[in-house]
Amino acid sequence: MTSTIDVAFIEEYNADVHMKYRQMGSRLQAMTRKGTIQAKSVTFQVFGALVAQGKTRNAEHTFLDPEQTKVTATMADYYVPTLVDDLDLLKLNIDEKRAHAGAHVAALAKKTDDVLKAAMEAGANSTDLGDASAIWDYDTAMDIVTTFTENEVPDDGNRFCALHPRAWKQFLKVPEFANADYVGQEQLPFSGSMTAKFWMGTLWMPMANITRNGTSGVSTNLAWHRSSVGHGVNKEISTNWDYENTRSAWSCVSSMSLGACVVEDTGIYKVSTLS
Repeated sequence: MTSTIDVAFIEEYNADVHMKYRQMGSRLQAMTRKGTIQAKSVTFQVFGALVAQGKTRNAEHTFLDPEQTKVTATMADYYVPTLVDDLDLLKLNIDEKRAHAGAHVAALAKKTDDVLKAAMEAGANSTDLGDASAIWDYDTAMDIVTTFTENEVPDDGNRFCALHPRAWKQFLKVPEFANADYVGQEQLPFSGSMTAKFWMGTLWMPMANITRNGTSGVSTNLAWHRSSVGHGVNKEISTNWDYENTRSAWSCVSSMSLGACVVEDTGIYKVSTLS
């Protein structure tokens, strides 16, 4: 019996490709004030609040001067380019092109959330509603809800809060939030596909993109109202395949163009917690 017969053994590869674990879609863009534009920047007009007043009989009105301001988000372009040799495609039993396209879309979706998160952190209200020396608890959540209400942020189902997964784990220890007797199945809008809970007029969800200092263990969670974050899009995610004759290969380039800014900081807050 030959002792080297194992050299002749064949190998078989499964045709189903495993995409390395990653975020496969944007979680934040649907929770912002989004609009498609054809310009290098998008400007959001902000109109100040007015207060009703009385008037004595035959007296003249005291006319109000509403504050008007504007904020601007500049568009930025992002690309994901890859290359695959044409003849290499003949030696594979997997859908290589599909794998490239899927990885591109995932990368750009994650970049979308990174852009939105950076804008939200930069433009958030100066008041931090959390406590960097304490974990997430019932009082933390209620401070968010109370602050929104005190600032007359609309309680219209468009309040959101994104927590670091470690803060989310702490939140699930709060009976009023975790117990179905308080929340109910009808208040789980994404129960079949996304971990999130609608409670106290706010949609709460865990998000890996939330900034966390690995040394101090402090997470910068975010709470906001949809209209407080402006999100302009020049171009949605698109993927193009083209044959590169000089390389005898197929090039795949995915791209998008977008920008974001905070429209009104009374509708967005950082919530620092120890996690």
